[in-house]
Amino acid sequence: HAKDLYNAYWDGEELVFGDGDDIVFHGFTDELDVIGHEFSHGVVEYTSSLPYQYQSGALNESFADAFGVMIKQWGEGSPQTVDQANWLIGEGIWGPSVKGRALRDMANPGTAYDDRQVGKDPQPAHWRDYKKLSLGEDRGGVHINSGIPNRAFFLAATKIGGYAWEGAGPIWYRALSSGKLPTNGKATFKEFADLTIESAGEHVDKVREAWTAVGYPFAEKRHEL
Repeated sequence: HAKDLYNAYWDGEELVFGDGDDIVFHGFTDELDVIGHEFSHGVVEYTSSLPYQYQSGALNESFADAFGVMIKQWGEGSPQTVDQANWLIGEGIWGPSVKGRALRDMANPGTAYDDRQVGKDPQPAHWRDYKKLSLGEDRGGVHINSGIPNRAFFLAATKIGGYAWEGAGPIWYRALSSGKLPTNGKATFKEFADLTIESAGEHVDKVREAWTAVGYPFAEKRHEL
């Protein structure tokens, strides 16, 4: 637990959560999904390492958001179905001086905040808006381009219905733990989408529809910087 830190992270050995300042950020242990998000980074590292860069890193971030939001839906009050949930990550994390609902909105990436102090939520919701960034810019956009697979998870979960941890969640985990994802930092959205489709069983059509809605099969060739 770190005083005067405006962040939370998994560093490969331990979880670190900042106290915030109660002006821009409230404490990072205030939100169950943020805690779940950081624990999930540890799960990714020891399940199917997705190096923290470009699409690989964006998938890493998205998986942590997906499992963080399921923990929130399961553990905050009464369990919430996919239709009852609001799909916000870090809801309530912003302090009173910031105009924002959350850190990220999985249902509507790019709409979580818009404030002169912290800027506007930069997440794209579709592949057409994928941001080609250098490693020096958010490790190639890991917190930004994760909006695309985040929305795919939201769509798959809501198409399947019920509780996300009984529907889309196990499909995403089977894909992650399949051993088929490249671990050299070059894993792509398409490769992960293909694995979720392969792992979807009776829900295969709904999972494919979810990915198609965000640009699958991600056909345009994009060179990383």
